[in-house]
Amino acid sequence: MLINGQKLPAGNYSLHTIPGKDEWTIIFNGVADQWGSFSYDEKKDVLRVKAKPQWVNDNQEWLEYSFPAVTANSAQVLIRWEKVAVPFTVEIPNVDALMRAKIDKVVAANPTDWQIPLQVANQYANNDQWDEALKWIDQSIKVKETFRNLSAKAGILFAAGRKDEAFAVADKAIARGKADNVDTSRFEKRLADMKAGKM
Repeated sequence: MLINGQKLPAGNYSLHTIPGKDEWTIIFNGVADQWGSFSYDEKKDVLRVKAKPQWVNDNQEWLEYSFPAVTANSAQVLIRWEKVAVPFTVEIPNVDALMRAKIDKVVAANPTDWQIPLQVANQYANNDQWDEALKWIDQSIKVKETFRNLSAKAGILFAAGRKDEAFAVADKAIARGKADNVDTSRFEKRLADMKAGKM
C-alpha cells in the first residue's frame, strides 16, 4: 500500500498527526490499539508522510475522516477539523494483478460454473474495460452457452461500439433462450431499441 506515494507495509496501525500552518505530518504508528496519542512512542512509527492543509470557510466542529474521491485502486482520505482540511492518498498498486490472481483462483476451483466468469465479465464491463469483459464472457460461454451469457456479450459488444457483432450475438442469444424455454421478450424489446438507435 502507498500513502502519498510512500510504501506502508501490510499491518495494523494507529494514526497520528502533527499539525502545522503550512504542512502536516501524517504518522502511521506500529502500536494499533492506542486511545488517542497519550502513550504514543515515536520510535514505533512505521511511516511519516507530509500533507498540505487546505483552509476552508465552513467550520467542522468534530474531527471527521472522509473519503471524497475513490477509484478502483485508490482513495483520498480527508481529515477535517474546524476550518482546516488535510488530504492524503491511499493507493494499492497493481490492484488489477491482485484481483486477477484472486479471480483465477476462484475460477480454477469452480471450472464448470459458467456464472463466475459471467459475473467477472459484468464487473469489467461496469468499469468500461471491454477487452477484459469480452475475454471473461467468452470463458463463460465456453463453459456453457446460455441465454444469459450470450445476451450479456451482446450488451458488452454494443457498449464497446461493436454494434454489428452485438446484433449477431443478440440474435444467437434469443435463439438459445427460446430453445431453453427462457422468456426473451424483454431482451427482444431492448434489441429492437438498440437497432432503432434508441439506446
